[in-house]
Amino acid sequence: MIVEPPDRATVIGAIMPDVLSLQLEVADDEVGFARVVCDEGGPCAGVLVAKELFGRVGARTRSLVAEGEVVGPDQAVAEVGGPLAAIRGAAPLALTWLQRLSAVASGATPPQPGDALEAWAGRLSAPTAVRHDGPSFRMEFEE
Repeated sequence: MIVEPPDRATVIGAIMPDVLSLQLEVADDEVGFARVVCDEGGPCAGVLVAKELFGRVGARTRSLVAEGEVVGPDQAVAEVGGPLAAIRGAAPLALTWLQRLSAVASGATPPQPGDALEAWAGRLSAPTAVRHDGPSFRMEFEE
């Protein structure tokens, strides 16, 4: 089953209040690389949202999995490169969106009525056996 992703305007509309609240350390211009890695397995949803978030702060993201794909512990789901301060500043927000949408995709959390991104995530895959709160993710930075 193919589920069309939400359009970019929907994604931007959902994340923009969070993006505007970010406090980044702009004096730090060091660049680097990080990976978004799965801690607890399950369907991965929201990499396109994380990509938009990181892009808004000047970092580039490459997805390593398809939306809705079931991922396992320690599996990288995306790579992020650019200003490390921007990546570090946006990472908590990106991980929150990934976990939220992945929890909906896994069936651990029902989609909120009227939330277009959660409705999309809920159509990505059939519910699978997951922890009570769904898949989780972390950032790993290259040294």
